[in-house]
Amino acid sequence: MLKILLGLCLFLGLIVLWKIFCKIQINQHAQQFRIKRLTDLIKPDATSAQSLSSPKERVEEVEEYEQQLFDDVCQMFFERHLTERNLSQAIVVQEGILKKLPAKAQTRIRKLDLGEWSIYWTFYDQSLEYYVGRYGVFYTHIDRFGCEHKCEFKERPHRV
Repeated sequence: MLKILLGLCLFLGLIVLWKIFCKIQINQHAQQFRIKRLTDLIKPDATSAQSLSSPKERVEEVEEYEQQLFDDVCQMFFERHLTERNLSQAIVVQEGILKKLPAKAQTRIRKLDLGEWSIYWTFYDQSLEYYVGRYGVFYTHIDRFGCEHKCEFKERPHRV
């Protein structure tokens, strides 16, 4: 009986160690993927000036609660008054918002000239843009009714 209990404990211990090993491997692969995405983002890209996608006819019906969710997340984003200017934190900001949005929401980070960049989230006809420019941080949100909402955090120009 004692041998069976010891064998069972040993078997459970091996399973726990295997799970821990798998979790560590998954986390390492996820971190490598994020680093690769960030290095790809920092490299200047010839396609960064292109539009996100060509307009396509949408046949799917959009649930009203999903549209409301997108608008609510955008409103919470505006209330945070986030002014992150560091491009290396763009993926963190992007993923933080994307987790809260409806599943079919899409996003893209664009690196522009002169150190400017933006994060753009879309959900059918709704959008949210977080733009970091030379003169400040700007938000633009198009809600489900087609109304545009803006927020600006301007920097004063440095005098020489």
